[in-house]
This record gives sequence, structure tokens and C-alpha cells, in this order.
Amino acid sequence: MAVTYTKGPPPKKRNYPRAPISIRIQYRVSEKGIKDAFTAVMGGGGLFIDSVSPLPVGTAVNLEFGLPGQASSVQVDGEVVWVRPEFDPKGFSPGMGIQFKKIKDADREKVVQFVMRVLMGQSESNP
Repeated sequence: MAVTYTKGPPPKKRNYPRAPISIRIQYRVSEKGIKDAFTAVMGGGGLFIDSVSPLPVGTAVNLEFGLPGQASSVQVDGEVVWVRPEFDPKGFSPGMGIQFKKIKDADREKVVQFVMRVLMGQSESNP
């Protein structure tokens, strides 16, 4: 089955760098319980969660994840802003793009620094 994408407005310029990063993440949608998943891409403004059952666009999610080299976890309120419902022809996995809506400045800085280390080819575990 072919994946169909609808044409929308041109994408907004990103405010933060992003990198292909796979880390374990937990997310909660209201009272539906906590789900475990993995990220595929992460940046200072959001992330992509691999999922064969992505949530609908507009769904509010609470995220929690640890970053290598950091003692405390990052907690974020986010929103599903786009969905890839199935594998696309280029082999990208299904899942959902999450935009960070509420994140502490210190946590965003941790994410940005981690992404920059990955982009610069440094060890993910060295702070």
C-alpha cells in the first residue's frame, strides 16, 4: 500500500538543530497509562517517536526520557503535530512527530547540547 502525503503549507524553519538519535522514551496520554518507545530523531524543539500505532495529530502527550551523561531525566509536555502511518517508500518507519510545548529552559539546553555532541561526532555518553 502506498503512503499518501497531503500537501500543506511550506514547513517552518527549525529553530534548533536535530539529529538521528535513538533513545528510550516514555510517554503518557491522559489516563491511558505509560507507553515505552524509542526516538528516531531529536532536536531542541521536538522529536520523532517510532510507533506502528501513532497517536492522532493534536494529541497532547507527556514525555519523560533520560539523556546519556545526565543524572536527571527530561520531562516535556508535547503535542503530536504530524504522523507517518506506515513505512514510506524510502524505508522510514511509521511514527509521530512531537513538538515540545512546555519544557524547562535547562532541559531544552540539555537536549540541544546532546544533539550538538551527536552532530559533531562526539561520544553520546560524555557530557
